[in-house]
Amino acid sequence: MDLKNLRSFIFVAETSSFSIAATRCYVTQSAVSQHIKALEDELNCRLLIRSSHSITLTESGKALLARAKEILKLVEDCKEHINAINNCMTGELCLGIGSFIAPYIRKAAMTFMGRYPNVRLNVEFGKACRLNQMLREHKIDMAFTMNAAYDGEGIDSEPCIPFNISVIMSDTHPLTKREKVTFDDLMKHNIIMPDVGERVFNTLQKYINRDLAKLNVKSIVNSADEALAVVRDSNLLTFLPKIYVKNYPDIVARPIAGMEHKLMSNAHWMQDVPMKRSAQLFLDIVKEEAVPYITALQARL
Repeated sequence: MDLKNLRSFIFVAETSSFSIAATRCYVTQSAVSQHIKALEDELNCRLLIRSSHSITLTESGKALLARAKEILKLVEDCKEHINAINNCMTGELCLGIGSFIAPYIRKAAMTFMGRYPNVRLNVEFGKACRLNQMLREHKIDMAFTMNAAYDGEGIDSEPCIPFNISVIMSDTHPLTKREKVTFDDLMKHNIIMPDVGERVFNTLQKYINRDLAKLNVKSIVNSADEALAVVRDSNLLTFLPKIYVKNYPDIVARPIAGMEHKLMSNAHWMQDVPMKRSAQLFLDIVKEEAVPYITALQARL
């Protein structure tokens, strides 16, 4: 069974488009059609049903899709393992990044790219539930989120990034006079809330032991930079690790009373495929280099 045929089939099945599959496989659309036909001839069954408006998988096509992904994943892992043995890391590493920890991953990514220039690093930012789904679909190799994986998801987790959440505000906000901000203080002011997703929101509520739904949330945004831009130009508050104020001289951070303990972000990967060597190396950089660096940097802010 030819790997290029499987690769074309996977892209057609996932995108429902021969033209998109051709672009992603760097071949012509007719070549993709030939790859699919070769697979169908080899397996003696139809894999796709094409109409003028859609492409759907047959039962055989659905069965092949899951196994084809596993085959290509194992092939890539084999290549990476042999390349690692020969001290020649190549290939791709696909990561998913959740809320609050982007500066840690950014620092690790810069170190990783400098150390392993032949590995292309692809990064997806999103909510924990979406990143876990992408893990299960093998669209990313590792995710970093605050939540722990649920039972039955087939995901392994490892704590890796300890961090604190602070109240972030403009340097003219009245709460800057407080050494610590209480939950009652927060109830009196308008909030712009990072869009962390339901899983992380529930985790935060467990840590703070207060009902965050009672806060006066005026807006929810999925970009830390946008939240900081709004905070800088208004009296709204937001919640982020202190490191985020580094590049904003007119924004300050204050600790939240009762949340002095560190929260923990976890690395997640699937149990049904071997962890990529590049993923393990990236995780080592996060724990051994990025976390100490950001921790020391935050202490100086």
